[in-house]
Amino acid sequence: MTDATAGTLKRDVTVIGLVSGGHFMSHYFSTVLPPLFPFLHKDLGVSYTLLGLLLSAKNLTSGTMQLPAGILVDKYGAKTLLIVGFAIMTLCFFLFSITTNFWLMALLILMAGCGNAVFHPADYSILNGTIHESRIGRSFSAHTFSGNLGDALAPVVVLTIATIWNWRIGIIVSCIVSFILMIGMITQWNRVVEGEAKPKAKKKKDESKAADVVTTDQAVAAAETEMGTWAAVKQIILSPPMLFLFLFFALQQLGSGGFRNWAVAGLVTLHETPVAIAGAALTGFLFASAFGVLAGGVVADKQSRHDLVAGGALLLTAILALIVGRFPLNTVVLVGVFTLAGWVQGMIRPARDMMIRAASPKGSIGKAFGFVFSGQAIGGTIAPVVFGAMIDFGAPQWVFYSSAVFMVICMLAVLGSAREARKASRAQ
Repeated sequence: MTDATAGTLKRDVTVIGLVSGGHFMSHYFSTVLPPLFPFLHKDLGVSYTLLGLLLSAKNLTSGTMQLPAGILVDKYGAKTLLIVGFAIMTLCFFLFSITTNFWLMALLILMAGCGNAVFHPADYSILNGTIHESRIGRSFSAHTFSGNLGDALAPVVVLTIATIWNWRIGIIVSCIVSFILMIGMITQWNRVVEGEAKPKAKKKKDESKAADVVTTDQAVAAAETEMGTWAAVKQIILSPPMLFLFLFFALQQLGSGGFRNWAVAGLVTLHETPVAIAGAALTGFLFASAFGVLAGGVVADKQSRHDLVAGGALLLTAILALIVGRFPLNTVVLVGVFTLAGWVQGMIRPARDMMIRAASPKGSIGKAFGFVFSGQAIGGTIAPVVFGAMIDFGAPQWVFYSSAVFMVICMLAVLGSAREARKASRAQ
């Protein structure tokens, strides 16, 4: 390890810790509702299709606001926008927990999605701008791990509290934890060098070498000819590799929906699986996904064929989805299948993030991540209502069968993005 690399380690750990704390809550709140659907179905007296509409509302605003959030991040910086989004998301879920009108709940979830939209553009912009190049893959995986950990803990926490007390208390407790993490982030924020901040004009000579090693995205763009905002957006939108990645994000919401959002309701309806066992299977999937991300981060830093890692994981998950939909598995096998599916799904995330980073124009990392994550608005808006309707109309097996089909299409999109990126590289 060089002196420059060692000197940046403490700062890198601080930055990763702060942004990962917010990312944890972002994913936690994104996963907190699906495990509660059986309780909401009974308490509110609404169909699973309408409950799916809640997820559609959140994914619609969270997805469509990603690119605008990325533009604002690249233009004004990530720190303030990150805190504002964090506060909006937390407040909306607190109000959701004390509301009894379903349509007001849907409006609050719609607004919570707007707050959630800032996390990916802001977080990746900060990480890409400050983390040492030798640790960038692992920083992405640590950041994604924190989000997946939020996914994994949400069902455990809210189902436990909902069983002991009720689902509203579970969400209120979650909001209290979110508020504490947000205050902790604010008090430590002045110790963080923001990714988009321009480097100071005066630097000591003994700091110059370390500063050169970790050049910010904006500093690189300033050294070259930085393109205008809309020119950069146009370049991103018209880039074949980015379009394939956009397609991947849109369809992955449909591909992973059977496991991530509809496991409990789908298994209970399809195989009459007890809620506790279905919850255990979902927990296994989400925890394994979190640790699969860490393994994927190490792989991402060691080799460059990220498309092969992601493609193989997607194909294996499709096979597992078919097994879950076709066979009534016993408890051990069911939890094992979901756990394996979660692990390979986690391996996809760092590979995916490195592909986005490689395809992003210089100075536009926020816009690039915002664009591809906005693809989630399409699949994320359609999938919950469609899957909810499948259960309501007596075809819960198709929650898992359709997941398998879309996983295969996602695999083709990842491979297509890598192929187009190699063609563009050879043409330069």
